[in-house]
Amino acid sequence: MESIRHNKKIIISVLLLFIFTSLGCIQQSDITPDSTEYVFNYTPYNSIAYYIMEDGVKTIYVIHNATQLDLIYMTSASSRSNFGMSNIVAVNRGNTANSYSYTISSHVIKGRKHVFIEFPPSTDFVAYTEKLEGNALAREIKGNNQIKVVLLPDYTTGSRFLGMPIPKPDKMYEDGSGRTIMEWNGSDIKGFSVKYYKRSAPITLTYFFTILAVAAMLVLTYYRLKMQVLRKRRGGR
Repeated sequence: MESIRHNKKIIISVLLLFIFTSLGCIQQSDITPDSTEYVFNYTPYNSIAYYIMEDGVKTIYVIHNATQLDLIYMTSASSRSNFGMSNIVAVNRGNTANSYSYTISSHVIKGRKHVFIEFPPSTDFVAYTEKLEGNALAREIKGNNQIKVVLLPDYTTGSRFLGMPIPKPDKMYEDGSGRTIMEWNGSDIKGFSVKYYKRSAPITLTYFFTILAVAAMLVLTYYRLKMQVLRKRRGGR
């Protein structure tokens, strides 16, 4: 009997582990979120702003008539705390200093990782910070949203060789701080990708190709001269 009870405990533990792995896990809100790290600009429509930093990105959603965000990851979301997100806040525009409580969970749907953030109906903004690997930002978008991506002052995009924003932004300009800003205003935007780099990168690339072209011309010239010398020697015999 004792062995049967032990086997039952093992079976129940395995089943519980399978259920939590398949349906996802749930976490509660950060202990001490700091909303002062974000810039909240209210819009009368749904919008998402991405502020790229040296090693990450700050994402700010303007919420209208919703109590949940569904974030789709192209690859599996991080297994770290809060799924790779940090400093998650859900605030009302009348009091952005204090964050509401929220619930965050993840589920695998059709082989893709979905992260859900649930918050009170009076929420106007949801913001969080994520790490970025490499100089690229790509996101899949659900619903109708105006999208804005803000680069660091020393960075740019748009080179055919180094990378361009896809799809082409409806607006692309610089603000007073020298930051490149891209905006997509269409309701049919299902996703975007932006590759960015130092402003000096295109000039450096031009120098590199120039040096490469000069080197190729020198090698070709040397080869031609060498062939001429060999032909003269053969002709003199």
